[in-house]
Amino acid sequence: MIDWSVKSVGSGDDGPKVTEYVKFTYESEKEYRPALALERSSFYPNLLLTVHNFHFSIWKIDLDNYDKPIFNSAPSINTAHNTCGAFSPTRPGVVFITKTDGIDVWDFLDGSFKPSLVLNFATSVITYMRFQHFKHPDLKQYMAYGDEKDGTLFLWEVPSNLKTPLPNERENIEIFWNREVEKCNFVVEQREIKKEEYTIAKAEREK
Repeated sequence: MIDWSVKSVGSGDDGPKVTEYVKFTYESEKEYRPALALERSSFYPNLLLTVHNFHFSIWKIDLDNYDKPIFNSAPSINTAHNTCGAFSPTRPGVVFITKTDGIDVWDFLDGSFKPSLVLNFATSVITYMRFQHFKHPDLKQYMAYGDEKDGTLFLWEVPSNLKTPLPNERENIEIFWNREVEKCNFVVEQREIKKEEYTIAKAEREK
């Protein structure tokens, strides 16, 4: 998180001014290679998506004293790896992850342990993808993606079930993410409890 504002040093507004760049840095991801994509949800501004070689993560950036992902996808089990990704622009609970051999579609209303749909139609490695940012006159939604082999641009029409939000989807997905936060906090609390129990047990053994 970067703050580009120029702030005064000391009291008053007439003193020397400096630019504060890095406001906060998250350094807790398990992947040591560079992230492949960084996207913000258009439905939940406090949610970020980061895509890594064999998994993706969801971060909630307004949590106090918690700087880890609130969700990590299951790692890919085949030889294909991730290349890019984005939140659906129209469905709060859907995430698209492009891979070297196609696209994984994660619908969190359907489940969170594996992709709801796997599309293996790529003839070359997909390197980049973007959705349209306007409402098409015929209400169709397209995803543009480019490949590595020839730099070809493709347009894929998103099926109706992946573009049309379900009733109360935004509210239900917000409940889902809040539950994920509760799970993360529970794990942190249990880790502290187990650590304290271990310390007490160790002290008893050393007596």
